[in-house]
Amino acid sequence: MKRLLMFAVLMCLFAPMVFGATIFFNKVTTYSDGSAIPAAKIPTIVYKGYTGPAAIGPWTSGSAVTDNLALPALEPGVGQTLWYTIDATLDGMTSTKAAAMSKTIPFPTPAGPVLRAVE
Repeated sequence: MKRLLMFAVLMCLFAPMVFGATIFFNKVTTYSDGSAIPAAKIPTIVYKGYTGPAAIGPWTSGSAVTDNLALPALEPGVGQTLWYTIDATLDGMTSTKAAAMSKTIPFPTPAGPVLRAVE
């Protein structure tokens, strides 16, 4: 019975973590020195998403896309916060990671009790 209860608790903790969040971002149009990336190369940039438990990582690699402005990512579980970032790769060179952003799913608040009578 204890094993079954422990399994149920673990499933409740980890089951909510599914792909459901989406990271939206702007395309890279310049090199780190400020010079423009040729328009023909912009569609070849590969963007890769990452998730982590804090704004500084550690990061878990996610999916990658080219010429798209959204990446699917893990949705945090109830009562949890996940941090998200991306980087861009062009001609074998990878950029620094973007400033991280977070998403938190709060615990649901129970409804208050209803009084029936005061005598």
